[in-house]
Amino acid sequence: MLMAFWMVQRLTREINVLERQAMQVQTRLSHYQKYASVLGGSSILTLGNVAGISAELLPRATMFAQYSDQVSSMSAMQNLQAMKYMGRVPYTGNPTVQYQMEMSAFRSFKEQSMKALKQQEAQALNEKEKEIQLELNDIEQRLNMKRRQLETTKELANREAQESAPRFGL
Repeated sequence: MLMAFWMVQRLTREINVLERQAMQVQTRLSHYQKYASVLGGSSILTLGNVAGISAELLPRATMFAQYSDQVSSMSAMQNLQAMKYMGRVPYTGNPTVQYQMEMSAFRSFKEQSMKALKQQEAQALNEKEKEIQLELNDIEQRLNMKRRQLETTKELANREAQESAPRFGL
């Protein structure tokens, strides 16, 4: 009888540990999902956009914001220079109009490059989310198994307690 009660306590502790792990993994998953929504929601990822991201993902988001800005700016500059070299940027004679036309092309190239970089980051986040979801599913399966074991053990403990109870001639 004592063995069954001890098993109930042990299983209860194991369930508590698994529930805590499930909560931690679920929190991690929601942090990745929030980062993915921030990534998908803004045209250009800036340090201001990543301010609400969890401490776990803040370094990644900050590095990506800096990296994507630098890479997309360099790519846009290269594309603009290539267009100038090929003669696809017409010379207007007016420096202000010329500057505005070149800046418009630069912003367009930068936005295209940023979009491609964000898609790559979103794909990496999607893979990480799948990995975390698999971990969460594994924990939930173990948790369900432990809960079933606990119910069976509780029934066994109750039955043993009833069988070992004195009857006093009743």
